[in-house]
Amino acid sequence: MTILNSKRPGWRTLRWLPAVLAIGLLAGCSAEDPFQDLPAGGVDGLSGPLVIDDVWIDGPQGLEPGADAALRLTVTNESATTADTLVGVSTPAARRAVLLSGGHTVSRIVLGADSQTDLEWATGVELEGTREHLIPGQAIPVTFTFAQAGPVTVQVNVGPLAASEIPTTSNVPPASRGAGSLLPGSVNGG
Repeated sequence: MTILNSKRPGWRTLRWLPAVLAIGLLAGCSAEDPFQDLPAGGVDGLSGPLVIDDVWIDGPQGLEPGADAALRLTVTNESATTADTLVGVSTPAARRAVLLSGGHTVSRIVLGADSQTDLEWATGVELEGTREHLIPGQAIPVTFTFAQAGPVTVQVNVGPLAASEIPTTSNVPPASRGAGSLLPGSVNGG
């Protein structure tokens, strides 16, 4: 039988090794996830009877300057009698925003009375020519202009919404990350 002598050099160091390793692992686990406050389905806005739902910018790996990106959203017109029209979208983060219908550029998108319009894919909004590097989780102001209901500005996050890989570091200040907030005159329903 071998008896370990606690007076041997190195034994004192070795007996603390598991504790030091455990503390190191726990410290690594407690790092703040920069995207923990991202909404699960984008941000929401309200302009009169129009509900802008689950707005987000499709940029799961971020966007380089000059890149194009789809703006994903759904608009519900809660008026039972009055149709409205999306006539424009703007943001300081892109050179321009283009309205699309069936994949083709249009000047407006009609929003029928008492209806929901999915602007996620072939009909929707494309941001063209981002002005700066945008990273996932960064919030940028986007203004939607409607013919009847008027404009509404929403702080929209760059995707991902349900990313399988989320970066562990971020250069975005905490004030411009997070759950995507709305400017005054808007609501966030989620």
